[in-house]
Amino acid sequence: MKSVLWEKGDKIDMVMQELTVGNDHILDKEMVIWDCIGSAAHARMLCSIGILTKADTESLLSELKNIYALGKDKKIDIPANLEDVHNVIETMLVEKVGEVGMKIHAGRSRNDQILVTTRLHLRNMLLEWLQSLSGFLQICFVRYTELKDVLMPGFTHMQPAMPSSVGMWLHAFIENSLELISEGLMLLKIINVNPLGASAGFSSNIPLDREYTTNLLEFSRVQRSSIDCNNSRGRFEEKVLHFGANIAGLFEKMACDIMLYTTREYGFFSLPTELTTGSSIMPQKKNCDIVELLRGRGAKIRASALEVVLITAKLPSSYNRDYQYTKEPVIRTRHELGEMFRMAYLVISRFQVNKDRLAECMYPDLYSTYEANRLCQSGVPYRKAYRMIAEKLRNGTYDKKDLEGDFLIIATQTEKYLKEAKQDFDVLQKEIEIWAKKFESIEKNIFSV
Repeated sequence: MKSVLWEKGDKIDMVMQELTVGNDHILDKEMVIWDCIGSAAHARMLCSIGILTKADTESLLSELKNIYALGKDKKIDIPANLEDVHNVIETMLVEKVGEVGMKIHAGRSRNDQILVTTRLHLRNMLLEWLQSLSGFLQICFVRYTELKDVLMPGFTHMQPAMPSSVGMWLHAFIENSLELISEGLMLLKIINVNPLGASAGFSSNIPLDREYTTNLLEFSRVQRSSIDCNNSRGRFEEKVLHFGANIAGLFEKMACDIMLYTTREYGFFSLPTELTTGSSIMPQKKNCDIVELLRGRGAKIRASALEVVLITAKLPSSYNRDYQYTKEPVIRTRHELGEMFRMAYLVISRFQVNKDRLAECMYPDLYSTYEANRLCQSGVPYRKAYRMIAEKLRNGTYDKKDLEGDFLIIATQTEKYLKEAKQDFDVLQKEIEIWAKKFESIEKNIFSV
């Protein structure tokens, strides 16, 4: 039977091994390609400092490239007795290239090996979310152009408050998305530091060239403290999952609004029949299940972020086996948020607007603040103007007259802000594209000497 990397000839209690491995051998199928990339960088660095020959390095890189391709197609099986992706890849290398495969672990611990693997995975996941936010924003810009002139009531305390528009409603999600992209790009810079070479967490007496692997893997810099490399495991996952929860919060709010606006009582929006489900007993039902589940999924992502916080909050410095449990919430969130993006794309691109119902709900008193503001501009103190209009509303003498025209001031301002938002988006989109090109170049070039 093939053995784990840490096997030294002592007897292993198989129940203990089963309990400590957990589901790592299942989760790590997601990590194969990232371990191959990190291992390729490490091999190339070992060649540069003379530990591997060029011929050895070429053999290792060739086989790592093959394993990478299998991992990309999810064709790597990880037996439970081999624990994880790192054991499996080294075992495969030894089987294919013999003793040369045993050389790749020089100067490296599974601690910094898993750190660089998960760091590459986290980085890619973050970029994927930024690209998906970009796609969501582009849909919102299109829908804004279509619906910007459709008036709708604005609500506070869930009561009709002031005139608004479908365009203004969409604008809110545009600005939130821009804020999230800015936040995500900043987070990408924070986590883009290289832990490879920290070894078990106390550096190595082999003169590893950490700048070399930093450049190969397009990290911004070396993560300098080898102890902090281990301390950052869980800490960086927590930051990324909180960012994921913030994206989920955007979709939760959008979903809550749409659930309200598609009820018969509101009747502002609807979903096309093909995006609704039915009832097993009530023939008339057309349920917006996709919106409810979009809203519900956000709670699952928040729970994953909290899970990582609770696992890591109590730990001392350096490596602790508890970190094993930070992997599953990350992989789970990648899937959940990916599904949320798919749901949000469908809903925001295809919701329909009931213009007649919206016009019907543009109640005269929505414009009462406009009249108070007009009086204020004519020199009446605002508190006095406020009370004058309140008295008119109370005794039934209020008349909105020509106040609808004042919304043009708001609409013109919103249009100006949308142009600025598009300019901001263009800048952010270019930055996302730069990151994407960097990461694409790694996968193209990392397996060459």
